[in-house]
Amino acid sequence: MLTIVAVRAIPPATIELDLSDGKTLTIDATGIIGSSGYEPLTAPDQFAAVVVSDWGHGIEWQAIDQGLSIEALIRLAREQSGTAFPTADFNTWMKRNGLTLTTAAQALGLSRRTIIYYNTGQKPIPIYIGLACEGWEARNRRQAA
Repeated sequence: MLTIVAVRAIPPATIELDLSDGKTLTIDATGIIGSSGYEPLTAPDQFAAVVVSDWGHGIEWQAIDQGLSIEALIRLAREQSGTAFPTADFNTWMKRNGLTLTTAAQALGLSRRTIIYYNTGQKPIPIYIGLACEGWEARNRRQAA
C-alpha cells in the first residue's frame, strides 16, 4: 500500500510529498488554501505546519483539524500534471449534458460505482475518459443537429 513518508510546505501554496515508492509529488494547493475549512492556511505559518497523518494515509494541519487523503493528493497531482482528467471538468460535463450517475455510466460504458469515484474525486480520471466525454458530447451534438 502506497503511503506518504514526508511532507513539505513551500509557501505560499506548494506541497511536496515523498511517497513510499520513492516518488515525489508536487501539488499546487492554491485551490485548497482559503476554501471552506482551510481559510487559516492563508497565513504562511499555518500552511507550513502540515504533517503526515497517522500511518501515512494523508496529510493534516492539526491547528485547523483538516487534512487531505493520499488519494485526493495523488488525484490533484495527476490533474495538475496533465495525466488525469480534472474532476471539476468531468462534473461540468455531466451537468452540461443533464446526466445522472447512472446515465453517465451508460454513456461511457462504465459502472455506476466508477462514475461515483470520478464524480466525488475519490479516484483520478484517466485521460481517455476525458476524451470519451468530449467524443460522446460531440457525437450527441451532431445527432441533434
